[in-house]
Amino acid sequence: MRTGPPPGFPGLFLTLSFLLFLTMSFPGCGLFEPREPEEPSQSSLNFRPPTEPSIVISNLQSAIEQKNVANYAACFSDVSRGAQPFAFIPSADAAAAFGGTLADWTLQEEQAYFQNMVSRSAHQAFATVTLSLTSTTVTSDSVVSAYEYVLVFEHNDAGFPTRARGSLQFTLHEDASNFWAIQRWVDFKTTTEISWSHFKGKFSN
Repeated sequence: MRTGPPPGFPGLFLTLSFLLFLTMSFPGCGLFEPREPEEPSQSSLNFRPPTEPSIVISNLQSAIEQKNVANYAACFSDVSRGAQPFAFIPSADAAAAFGGTLADWTLQEEQAYFQNMVSRSAHQAFATVTLSLTSTTVTSDSVVSAYEYVLVFEHNDAGFPTRARGSLQFTLHEDASNFWAIQRWVDFKTTTEISWSHFKGKFSN
């Protein structure tokens, strides 16, 4: 009766031992090291599918804080997505100060102004918007919400304020994909500080 190791066992043992030695001798191969997490797409940071009006507002705030132009533009009504054209009504004082610049404002102008403002802001410069809901009206096909706002956007354009304060009214509609977006924006000056409309006029080009 055989009591020793099976035939070929010493050779197999040496082979396995040698492979284990090679694995442990080359830590750079990373076989047992955790993988670095992939960077998220810049166009999707904190952007949630806008299946509700409140998500649109949250996405807008996140896009401003992150200075994300793609996410910012996605918050507004786009005819290419089967929605009504976007419209912006500036505060009366800004309309007077910037002449025809703010007239017939479209989604293209909205995206361009934000892109220009971001390009004139340092990467680590502070940007935020506080929106305080004052009223909401729900109809069969829209939601109209009014807010008091404070916009802070640090930029390198000396002599121009970095803060705007006022009130605004958003009208939100669903597009062909049942996603909500801001279709109409009306801005109002309510304090001695500039309104948001001034930022749009200033950075429109």
